[in-house]
Amino acid sequence: MWTSNPILRPDIFSSVLCVRWSLNKRECSRGTSTRHIDYQQVGFYQSTYLNTHCDRNFLDSVFDYLEEMNEAIAIIYDPLKTKLGHLSLRAFKLSSAAFNLYKAEKDFTAEMLRDNMVTYENLFQEIPVVVKNSSLTNVLLCELGHVQDTTSYFTLPTSSYLEKSMQLLLGGLDEINQDLLKINKYQKSVYKKQTDMMKYIQDRKEENDRMIREGLKPLPEEDVNELFKDPAPVGRLESLLSANRITSHCDMIEEHVKSGIGKLYLADSFMS
Repeated sequence: MWTSNPILRPDIFSSVLCVRWSLNKRECSRGTSTRHIDYQQVGFYQSTYLNTHCDRNFLDSVFDYLEEMNEAIAIIYDPLKTKLGHLSLRAFKLSSAAFNLYKAEKDFTAEMLRDNMVTYENLFQEIPVVVKNSSLTNVLLCELGHVQDTTSYFTLPTSSYLEKSMQLLLGGLDEINQDLLKINKYQKSVYKKQTDMMKYIQDRKEENDRMIREGLKPLPEEDVNELFKDPAPVGRLESLLSANRITSHCDMIEEHVKSGIGKLYLADSFMS
């Protein structure tokens, strides 16, 4: 009977199987990927508006997946841009330099970024996305193309999309400005620490010289670095992510305006 041994009860047996499956899932995925077997898991998917995905949580998720699978990527889908008639699917992964740096230290300093040559431009590596349709889908698209309203080509670009992009761009600039204020405050603290340390050393030297002239025993030497602690460095990770988002917003605005500038000139010529 199932009840004679608690371990053999169906519910407990099912739980044990679930636990074992969860523990072996990562190992099986890693083994099948190294043997070039299609195991279907390639990363994760995220839906976001206007490329606002580039934040600390996104970075942590991409890093966690890359630790398990070297070829893992993150697919970003923009429903707002897709609604305007442009399918927006983008794939990202951490660059090798950024991955190794983030694995060693979860927060970046200016020296670490300079030594590893990591910038906001090479923080993420974008993977080209190719969408392929079946033959029946291509036939359906051809039939829909014949009944498409040709006047839609003269539709002017919507201002709401551009307005929202500008708002996000201004928000990113405000974040950069706040980070610059923190950096300026840190530099002032470093300068004040160096000034106080030099003044202390000079005063100490003058005091010892005076005591030697008076025949007294000079003061013992002290470790100046123990008396004057270095201020905590400002992390540059958030600034790096903000700069990456600003670049994405600028690219979207440029693409949106470039596609509609011809229509605006054409409409202006008709009105004049």
